[in-house]
Amino acid sequence: MHGTGRAAFTWGANPEWAALDRAIPYSTKRIQAGGPLSEKQGYTHKLIVPHVAHLEAGRAYIEETAERIDGGQEGNLKTEGAIAKYMSTEAGNAAAEAAIQALGGYGYTHEYMVEKIKRDVRITTIYEGTSEIMEMTISRDRWQVHLKTRGQYYHDQARTMETLHAQHANVGADVAALALHALAEAMEKARTARLTRHQHMLLRIGEWIAYAESAACLARRAARAAEGKLHEKASPRFDATTLAALSRVFAREAALKVGEEALRWISGAGALTEAEIPGFSETLRLPAIHRTQPGLLADMDFIADVIYNRAAKPAAATTA
Repeated sequence: MHGTGRAAFTWGANPEWAALDRAIPYSTKRIQAGGPLSEKQGYTHKLIVPHVAHLEAGRAYIEETAERIDGGQEGNLKTEGAIAKYMSTEAGNAAAEAAIQALGGYGYTHEYMVEKIKRDVRITTIYEGTSEIMEMTISRDRWQVHLKTRGQYYHDQARTMETLHAQHANVGADVAALALHALAEAMEKARTARLTRHQHMLLRIGEWIAYAESAACLARRAARAAEGKLHEKASPRFDATTLAALSRVFAREAALKVGEEALRWISGAGALTEAEIPGFSETLRLPAIHRTQPGLLADMDFIADVIYNRAAKPAAATTA
């Protein structure tokens, strides 16, 4: 048995999971085409598993930031707070939306509560700073760090992830490293091409930063779980093997988001000629990012088995 039992999945204990905690048991009882929805990839791999990965990435960032504050770390953690809020509220909102879809017509009824959860969680992307304000805060703050370090800040973080990968080859740290390297190159290109004059570019950079840093954070969390070093107040929902699989799934998505969207928007801003696009794709390490995708479906199968308390065999980690 992996993770925790269904009895532990309560709204009060895990409010960010409220909507999924209704969609998951519903899918075990709803029969379509001769079997429960919980056994169909079209349901679990679109409406459940990706949102679990996003929620755990947000949770990892919140817990790590809270530990730094509790540990008395000096300095301003405003950027970390913005990333934690942005990732967690966006993940919770998306999960609630998926849960309504997962329940079909029942998703709109009061009995199943998910429509209320959606209304409640939607405001979290607005109050105390909208998601767009969070993106701008993240982008502007980390932009200054990028300039002060002459473009090395995220390359340095990537190298730290590569070291972690050498110690824990199955937590997706190598893929998180690719996301961070791509982020560093995208920000440097934005600097040399003066793309930050475009407000939309600043918003997109803020999003890429949040995803790349969260991928690294979730990889660290999975590694700490493997070492038995998670904080005593850390969520026990998933065991180390499952956290590693979730980290690999999220890291793949984060790396693709940073690499492919950087190519899209930097090209879209007119900073690349047609002849320069292939070379910049290599600079972003997009071919290497694409090579990390094998094993993704197997990881998602494993996570679905864990969520539904089915016997599961962990997928092997894939190295770029």
